[in-house]
Amino acid sequence: MSGRNTEFPLSPKRDAWLLGAGFSRAASSAMPLTDELGREALEELRRRRPNLSFAAPQFSAAGLTFEAWLTWLAERQPYEDEPEAYAQLAVFTATQATIAEVLRRRETSASTDLAAWFDAFIDLAHHAQTPIITLNYDTLVEQGLHQRGYRDEREFLQPMDAVVGFPNGRGVFMAVPQGFVRHPTLRVYKLHGSTDWHYFPGDTSGATLDRVEVGPGRKMEDLVPVIGGRSPFIVPPTSTKSRYFDNPKTRFIWREARRELEQADRVVLIGYSLPLTDTNLASLLARTLSESKSEVLIVNPEASEVARRLEALGVDSSRIATLDGMTCVAEFVEQESQEVSRRLAASVAESYQQRLNAPVAAGWPYPGAYSAVEGYEVSEHSLTFRVAGFGPLQTLARPGAVFPEGQEFSIAMALGDLPSPDPTKSLRATDGQTTWTLAGYVAQLTEVELGTSRGAYQQQADDDWIVLRPIGRAPA
Repeated sequence: MSGRNTEFPLSPKRDAWLLGAGFSRAASSAMPLTDELGREALEELRRRRPNLSFAAPQFSAAGLTFEAWLTWLAERQPYEDEPEAYAQLAVFTATQATIAEVLRRRETSASTDLAAWFDAFIDLAHHAQTPIITLNYDTLVEQGLHQRGYRDEREFLQPMDAVVGFPNGRGVFMAVPQGFVRHPTLRVYKLHGSTDWHYFPGDTSGATLDRVEVGPGRKMEDLVPVIGGRSPFIVPPTSTKSRYFDNPKTRFIWREARRELEQADRVVLIGYSLPLTDTNLASLLARTLSESKSEVLIVNPEASEVARRLEALGVDSSRIATLDGMTCVAEFVEQESQEVSRRLAASVAESYQQRLNAPVAAGWPYPGAYSAVEGYEVSEHSLTFRVAGFGPLQTLARPGAVFPEGQEFSIAMALGDLPSPDPTKSLRATDGQTTWTLAGYVAQLTEVELGTSRGAYQQQADDDWIVLRPIGRAPA
């Protein structure tokens, strides 16, 4: 149990999730894989810098990859003279900036086309406070947290509350200790930088590396004065990245990611192919996973190939499980959702006899969409509650309520009128068109949720509702 008013029965085991480019691609077809990103970045570079001379190879997994090509550019080759070396470095630096531009554009497109499972993924990670170690430059995860509208006792959660390695903006600008307090949510460790991180190239102190958030209402061109001539800090997918890791901020993030991997009972690799040319991360995984007893789950269309690479790093095959296929990420989210929901069923069943008269509803605190539970269906694998007509919580009524003349409310069933949940079955809610998995509940309403305009209940207590929390996208 979380110990807070909202109860999300969490697993006693601790997870750490590691995301690769395949995760973002699964979230939206607008997000590119590495070689696709390389092709688009070079096309953009030719348009923007026609005087920059370079040969654009054809990238492919079976031939020359974008990662290998960038490695050639980033490292001075022994056969190059001084002019050639500086020319290669110029192409490399320009490509680095173009990668950030391409990804920002792709991410804007992706934000309107995210997979149906994406919101549920964020919900699961938020409630379990899961550490998410990502190799992706995009900001899909932290922006997804913001869009879900979570809040704690103090305020709505922002991307800056999740990203590890930078002081919380509230603490910096408001100069109050509360601004630095860690919020109960997921944590994002961005090992290869981000499209919203900027620095002065060559700075190894980390003093110029900062996070400048781009999002709704904040366009990149509006932030030019804040960025102040700095360049995007994105670590290219090359096999040698050491010069980007000289600053203490980056090293801190990597050390914290290592700690999360070492403490995890299960490490989940989602959309990460584990190329052994990524020597830094291969070394980290070899160090942490081969020496631990943690389970490893590989979620990847070609999971068996990734498993073989993990075994080559010293991870025993008996600890590795795989989930493959083109819909593997969606299947992972569904499996995790069902597991959380079964724990919820056990939690509700535990207090069933003590809460028989409690009215039952289902809904989201943000955007404030609630519905009374009006019926149920029992199947082999689930107990599904029938709901209809989402609206403010104040429009719902308990059984036997006396209405003021001219007012109508949706009547909710009491818990005692519903079957006691079976811990082997998940809990769901359906309005006849969409079905949501239920993962948590509010056991005692706060004044904010209860509201003050419920004329039908002015003479009786009405704070004993059980409001079930769906995971995933709320109805429009």
